Amino acid sequence: MASLQSQVLSGAGTLGRLAERFHLAGWAGVSRLMGAMLIGFALVLGGCTQAPADQTDAPTISTPRPTAVAALATLSPAASAANTTQVPTRPPTTPAVEAPPAAYVADPALAALLQALAGDSLPSYGVYVKSLKDGTGASVNADKVFRAASLFKLFVMWEAFRQESLGLISFDTTMEVTPYYKTFELGTNAVEVGDVVTVGEALRLMMAISDTPTGVLLQDTVGIAEINAALEALSIDNSGLFYPGDPLATARDVGVLLESVAAGGRLPEASHDAMVGLLLSEGIDYGLRAGVPSEIGVAHKTGSLPVALHDAGIVYLPGAAYVLVVLWDRQSGVDLIETISRGVYEYYESRN
Repeated sequence: MASLQSQVLSGAGTLGRLAERFHLAGWAGVSRLMGAMLIGFALVLGGCTQAPADQTDAPTISTPRPTAVAALATLSPAASAANTTQVPTRPPTTPAVEAPPAAYVADPALAALLQALAGDSLPSYGVYVKSLKDGTGASVNADKVFRAASLFKLFVMWEAFRQESLGLISFDTTMEVTPYYKTFELGTNAVEVGDVVTVGEALRLMMAISDTPTGVLLQDTVGIAEINAALEALSIDNSGLFYPGDPLATARDVGVLLESVAAGGRLPEASHDAMVGLLLSEGIDYGLRAGVPSEIGVAHKTGSLPVALHDAGIVYLPGAAYVLVVLWDRQSGVDLIETISRGVYEYYESRN
């Protein structure tokens, strides 16, 4: 606990400097990012446990993370004491009345850049970019269907927060890890058979270190049908948990979900801030994070399988935050996720 508190104090020291950079797309964006950071600080000081360090198959982090972002911990039973995400601040919005995403305006110059960056590997990629400032963006094979890999945890996260906002579950709701869920172990070794975890702990583990046993456990707790229905309410039709079989995803659908997380207004604001905080806590940084300067906040989720490598997130470029989703089926043999991230960042930075 002492080491976590020192991390928080160190992170707090950089918060002001980060605030000078994170002007995002106006004061609403400043409030969203700072709110997410402060929720993380409150939950750490409230007694959150540190995520297990071992990530057996995790790629090496290639760029340093901003200290304030690295200090984030997320939901645990201590969330109740912190009183930051447990009680909605206003009546929640139900999926049936949610508004569609902001209009998407094609940017031909950005589209040409994406095609040039992908080159001969273009057929293996699905890319979706959208500015949260003005709606401009571009895409490559945005409706190509990929194995979702750990991006399915984004779907689970959204539905868990939706149900919590409606009072259907609590972040303190407990779940037992049975032998069935341990069969989904991919090397994080965060839980063992017989362990009891809360919804909040499962959210933290599946997002920060991409733990799959707790991700599947939470998926089954909130319900596959409910997750898919919530996605459909966001006009996400080609991505979801299609069992028997695999979770599937398209770059466009994942981008729409991330925009919903970033924009706010669909769930209580504390829920949106906490989801951004979970995305900021991602510890696998080989792609989007590696492609931008270390002082730029990147709230993202990765996914990796022998037939898929993905990274999808919200990049908090000062004054011009944007969503970037890069999905790769590995068929081309050339990993371009970092290259695409860097190219898109430099494009928006030059226009900002």
